[in-house]
Amino acid sequence: MKIRLLFKIIILIALFCFSNSYAFDMDQKNIRIGIILDALSFTTGSSKDFFVSDSSNKNFKLTRGTVNIACSKKGVRMDKYDLSLPVKIKPSNGAIFANSKPYRGYILLIKSGKKINVINVLNIEDYVKGVLPKEIDSGWPKEALKAQAVISRTYAMANLNSHLAQGFDLCSITHCQVYGGLGIETESSNQAVLETKGEILTFEGKPAQTVFHATCAGHTEDPKHIWVRKETPPYLKGVRCRYCSDSPHARWEQSLDEKCIRAKLKDNNIGKIKKINIKGKTSSGAAKDLEIIHSNGKCIVNAYKFRLNIDAWKIKSHLFDSIKVKGNKIFFKGKGWGHKAGLCQYGAKGMAEKRKSYIKILYHFYHGTKIETVNFK
Repeated sequence: MKIRLLFKIIILIALFCFSNSYAFDMDQKNIRIGIILDALSFTTGSSKDFFVSDSSNKNFKLTRGTVNIACSKKGVRMDKYDLSLPVKIKPSNGAIFANSKPYRGYILLIKSGKKINVINVLNIEDYVKGVLPKEIDSGWPKEALKAQAVISRTYAMANLNSHLAQGFDLCSITHCQVYGGLGIETESSNQAVLETKGEILTFEGKPAQTVFHATCAGHTEDPKHIWVRKETPPYLKGVRCRYCSDSPHARWEQSLDEKCIRAKLKDNNIGKIKKINIKGKTSSGAAKDLEIIHSNGKCIVNAYKFRLNIDAWKIKSHLFDSIKVKGNKIFFKGKGWGHKAGLCQYGAKGMAEKRKSYIKILYHFYHGTKIETVNFK
């Protein structure tokens, strides 16, 4: 009986895994990351020999070391060579350097007006390795790291060509995802990438928009309250989170000069600020709008846009407990850090600490999505 019961359990687990794992074909294996933009010059090189080719079919090898590249009338000047853009710089083995930072893959130089954009072209899995330690603490539990690996990979797949006009897919800063290259990789984060290789979240057959933030402080946000969207994807609607209360960003306080706030909101013709009222709440409990009463009258501003306009590092969220004006100072008290939409990273950490799998973490924050495995054509 025990053997039959064990066999049934194994079959059920296998069926569950099969029903939640799908083949997902993609045309693109490599991704192009803009790492240095609008540059007049930069340095490149490798600890091994590296190869250079340009659009005029010049091909040559340089010995290990670094070399300066500068813009010229014909394109760029490298050592004794005048090169026509685009230029490809590929190591014979190991990493390629750009301004002393090591990267996997190769470097591509393209024109950007009278300057150049330096692009790192590499395998998507290697790209995710260079994202994780920048977006999450590598010392966190493995299941939290694996959840982040899946959503960072998914975000990349969903947002290919976001910077098409500039000649690459994604940038390397917070506008897309922070990417630091080979030099910031860690063993634990690389292992999380390896153990989730090719896995992405999909909704209705397409990669999901897996936005994420640091701390939701109890409930994630519906994107309609923070971004201009005609319709919120069902998987991004706010959910309750009981796992991020230990975050150092669970509560915050900040004081700012009244003049500083007026300067940041100068388009609203705001006089001396007398009072700021919270007007309405979102489904997550955050502020919808702020009513600013000032010497010239009063105005209503979106609470999330207010945060971005003032300083998103100082005003950590639009979940305000109180806003008080005292003389020339305005005192803010709030909870959480970030836009509050999608996965709460400290919530993922808390769930992992309670032995929740990365799959349960992902399905909690992106309800209705599926984990699929990418097969590159």
